[in-house]
Amino acid sequence: MGFTVFYGDATRLDILKSAGADSARILIVAIDSPETNLDLVEKTRKAFPNLKIMVRAKNNLDAYNLLHTGIEDVYRESIDTSVRFGVDVLVKLGVRRFTATRAGQLFIKYDEASFRQLAQHRHDQEAYLVHIREQIALQEELLDNDRKACPNLHDFAWDMDVAMKKK
Repeated sequence: MGFTVFYGDATRLDILKSAGADSARILIVAIDSPETNLDLVEKTRKAFPNLKIMVRAKNNLDAYNLLHTGIEDVYRESIDTSVRFGVDVLVKLGVRRFTATRAGQLFIKYDEASFRQLAQHRHDQEAYLVHIREQIALQEELLDNDRKACPNLHDFAWDMDVAMKKK
């Protein structure tokens, strides 16, 4: 495929420079150590201000810290897998795949907005807990409204694989 690969300590600016960070468009950071991730992001932002940085965070706390550095593209490691898992559970419980997938997409959109709001309160435990409780209450209300608004939740008219299994 023609990729050039560099081996070495990615937190060393000389390695990044020799790998072409000066002219690169994007740096993807996905190091398991949250401290190393944060260190690399901070060094890279200073040394290569035009470089777009996309980062994988191990958990919400690490993601909050990365957001605080000004990185917009922070990807929490488990959110997509958790939502995909939830969608599959809903389908196995009888919810139409389209409906379950749409619910998963809406959840990710809601969760991303909630996550960014909560990040603002990461150092104030009392305010953080108040906002978490508000978000949980809102989420429960949205789920309850969805249940009430979707009387045809188990209508499989368009799901051919389910229709074929019933024959």
